[in-house]
Amino acid sequence: MRFFNIVLLSIYVIAFLFGPGQGSPATAASTSGQPAAEIMQSPSPAPAVTLTLARAKKIALENSPTIEAAKENVIQAMETINRARADYLPTVGLSSSWDYTEATDTSSPSASENQYTNKISVTQVLFQGFYRKYNALAARYGEKASLAAREDARRILAWSIAQSFLNVQLAAENIRIARSDMDFNREQEKEAIAKERLGTGSYSDVLNYKTRVNSAKASLIEAGQSYKEYSYGLAALMGYREARLPRGMEVQALTASPRWGDPVSEKELASDISAALADRPDLKEDEFAVQEAEAGINREKSGYFPTISLVGGYGGSGIDEFDGLGDSGNMGASVGISLSFEIFSGGATRSAVRKAVSEKRELAQVRKEARITAASEIRSALSKVDSARQALELQRENTSLVETTRDLVQKEYRAGQASLVRMNEAQNDLVAAQGDLADARVSLVLALEELDYYTGRNISQP
Repeated sequence: MRFFNIVLLSIYVIAFLFGPGQGSPATAASTSGQPAAEIMQSPSPAPAVTLTLARAKKIALENSPTIEAAKENVIQAMETINRARADYLPTVGLSSSWDYTEATDTSSPSASENQYTNKISVTQVLFQGFYRKYNALAARYGEKASLAAREDARRILAWSIAQSFLNVQLAAENIRIARSDMDFNREQEKEAIAKERLGTGSYSDVLNYKTRVNSAKASLIEAGQSYKEYSYGLAALMGYREARLPRGMEVQALTASPRWGDPVSEKELASDISAALADRPDLKEDEFAVQEAEAGINREKSGYFPTISLVGGYGGSGIDEFDGLGDSGNMGASVGISLSFEIFSGGATRSAVRKAVSEKRELAQVRKEARITAASEIRSALSKVDSARQALELQRENTSLVETTRDLVQKEYRAGQASLVRMNEAQNDLVAAQGDLADARVSLVLALEELDYYTGRNISQP
């Protein structure tokens, strides 16, 4: 019996050593009270996906309703071209009529009759004062303007995404700063409690750090709320229907070394301005609008010319019987040339031409102003980049100095050489400096994005 107990104990030991470990589903189930089968079947959490600014732009440009609406505008412009081209093709029409005639001055039944007429006609305009040419040309410029408007919508959306994305990053950084401040004050609170129990510290120090922990919690809550609000805005811009980022998608943390940007010389700046004036979508849209207006002037001038058409027809008429277009003795064909010329219309054509000319001059002035504004925007954006670069470098140095100062004051406070007020000031200075550093990092990236926006390069980045 004793031998049997020893063998049984050995089996238990072997099973414990070489059986399922504590991290296995079976062991985890026994400790948590959950069946092992349920744990094996429970879905694993989705891997986190880091959302970068470039990826956010890509998703937004693919999903945004604004871009889809701009695409529909392009389709409408294409259909306008097709409609203008239709003027070059002949017009075919089919007409049919029925007339009932009855003589009222006699009572004879033969004095009334039914007259049926059926005819198919073809009209081909040969000349219309170049109306068709310039109408089609205006439609093509309208299509190009719509394409440029779609690209400009993409440029504007990418800029909005950049601003919203950076706000989310800044809110996340503020959460980190508030949490770090809260952790620091909790450690100080623990030390104050220990000193107070040993009789080497005061209860007021404990209350001070409790208050500062609560203050840090309040900052954490505020930063968390800002993070949620900016995340919802970012998700909406990215085209997610519920205005929420997908589960597992996390915005990339604010990098300690943001995109720096190379200094731009005056020659490079002039080149950037020249390229932007030639390629920026909104400026191209203005250019196409002027060209469309120019075509519109020539289209209105077509009213000064006659319209010449080739016309033809086939049909006939019958009495008391509808014969359609069947072959009968009453059928006949015709062909001829039609010419119409408006001699006087009260000055309508001249007024239309003057209006079109005025519209072109207006659009030309709008284009001129837009190009001047664009050059000013690019120069201002470049100035912001230089200022943001200098501010970031200065703030990095300042934050490092403040952090060193805080650490020295903390040591002095623990040694009884610094007051509680000085300790609080040093920690406040560090939290403020860290916040300013985060702002400086975001400001530099935002300034670079703004420069790319004004130069039209923010939708061509990888």
